[in-house]
Amino acid sequence: MTQKIIVITGGSGFVGSNLVKKLNTQGQSNIIIVDNYDERKFQNIKDCQFIDYITYKKGLAHIEEALSKYDVAAILHIGANADVLIKDAEVMFDANYDHSKFYLNYCLEKKIPLLYASSSAVYGNSSNCIIDNSFENPHNVYSWSKWMFDKFVLANMHAFESRVVGLRFFNIFGMGEFHKDKNASLPHRFFSFIRDKGFIDLFDKEIQRDYVWVEDVCNVILEILNDKTVENGIYNLGSGNPISHRAMAELVVEECVKRNISTADSNLIKSIPMPEDLVHSFQFHTKAEDLSEVVKKHTSGNESKIRTYVNQLIDLNTA
Repeated sequence: MTQKIIVITGGSGFVGSNLVKKLNTQGQSNIIIVDNYDERKFQNIKDCQFIDYITYKKGLAHIEEALSKYDVAAILHIGANADVLIKDAEVMFDANYDHSKFYLNYCLEKKIPLLYASSSAVYGNSSNCIIDNSFENPHNVYSWSKWMFDKFVLANMHAFESRVVGLRFFNIFGMGEFHKDKNASLPHRFFSFIRDKGFIDLFDKEIQRDYVWVEDVCNVILEILNDKTVENGIYNLGSGNPISHRAMAELVVEECVKRNISTADSNLIKSIPMPEDLVHSFQFHTKAEDLSEVVKKHTSGNESKIRTYVNQLIDLNTA
């Protein structure tokens, strides 16, 4: 029996490459990756099985032409421009709104499922992270681009004849994010600080974020893809258990000291002022709320997963 073809946008990036690997372990190799040509990210897919790689840099017409050669069964639209420091709305909306509408229309026309990545950034510094317009407060161009596509989906969902599910990713951590630099997860950045500088710079503000392991994210996506009882809609994908930046720093330090990456020292965490330009475009608190059963099933026990990841990073850097 011939495998159905799954398209993964952002497939050589952080979450996308983990999805490719997860599908490969399940015996699925008929995968098309859509991403840019980036030598650093290619390391993420070096040992993966896939049948084609399409660059998005040549535009939507090129993607459409390339996909026309295949019988696509589903699209997992993970790719996005996630650089929150970009101020150019045209650049951000082209990547995150126009491209997303293209994949949505493609899937509706073919009557195949679309699962796409939204973002907890749409909540800004709202008091609650609940999927409702009254709690959505985008505060940078990136979050506006994600919010706008969510609104487009919700406004038209009554007319969809195929499956469309959006997942608002909270802060994801895990292997495969080494190329993200300043946009990497906090566990990764804090470990890099210890490795490169010998201490962690910690903003002098109270910050608490909801973190979710990339393994759990992939398990949720693939379960929803295969479970047709999950209704069309937009869902939060987080752990529901936020952790403060200080607690995260202490956790990373503890694992590094255990593994002799650093020696116990009261100066391993140093408080620094938050840059003024970040204060008004920074999320100080997120907690995924109203989690669906499929999300709750996979995202418990978060602290142990963070510790596992820090040890994976140590292993990688001491091999």
